[in-house]
Amino acid sequence: MFKSIYFIIILIFFSACSSNNANYLNNYLDIDKSKKIYTSDNCTFNSFILENQSKEYGKIFVEYINLNFNCSWHGLPRSYFDDLFKEKNNIKSMSVLERLDIKNFEFTTYLIDNKYILNLIYDFSSLRETFIIDYKGVLFTEMIQSFDSKYVNNYLNKERYFSEYNNSLVSQNIIGNYFSKEIDRLYK
Repeated sequence: MFKSIYFIIILIFFSACSSNNANYLNNYLDIDKSKKIYTSDNCTFNSFILENQSKEYGKIFVEYINLNFNCSWHGLPRSYFDDLFKEKNNIKSMSVLERLDIKNFEFTTYLIDNKYILNLIYDFSSLRETFIIDYKGVLFTEMIQSFDSKYVNNYLNKERYFSEYNNSLVSQNIIGNYFSKEIDRLYK
């Protein structure tokens, strides 16, 4: 009896946590109306990519990765994302102009091919990663200003980088080997 109650409580806890993972985006974007493309791997649960287009924020690309508890990354997820983005878009150079770490967010402004500006919002926790490419830079600026009202985006009116990127670390994991199941040493 107690095991059943304990199991239900644990199930509700994890369900509540997983449903809140990308909900902060709903403060800015209506992601429920965006076309989600679910991505799958034996190490992920409810992972997806989506593209959102709005008058206010322009084009936004999101990749949400939720790793299973028995899986781990083989390196730094943001570096893997940067490398895949650079490769798939045939970008020659991608240098960091500005990077701000606020709570579990990393806000990065890139100079693409020494000419164009691109903003990346990276939200991370122990088992989930969210990568948000903000082509216009407005969402990026608003999210930082929600933490620091004095922030000014000096790159907002510079020439912006745009692409039709729709790749996924999850979908490319079989090739890139970005993450995998941990080996259970207890049974060896």
